[in-house]
Amino acid sequence: MTSESPRPVATIPSPCVGVCSIDRETRFCLGCHRSMEEIAHWSRYDDARRLEVIEALRQRQTEAGENRRRMTKRRRLAGSTE
Repeated sequence: MTSESPRPVATIPSPCVGVCSIDRETRFCLGCHRSMEEIAHWSRYDDARRLEVIEALRQRQTEAGENRRRMTKRRRLAGSTE
């Protein structure tokens, strides 16, 4: 038996919007603006680290001249404008 304590459950969902394409210049996903490292390690991040990434995403979106993430086809078909 090991004495490892269970990993805390993260409550902040992935910012993935299903538009998975990496920009060649910025090296960020065109859908969620995460780096490849952030995408690969998201499931291992605790909530504090996830919040840090979310804040970085907001900054990247602002710098890219976007006020929100790219809208997916699923959201457009559902009539969502968030």
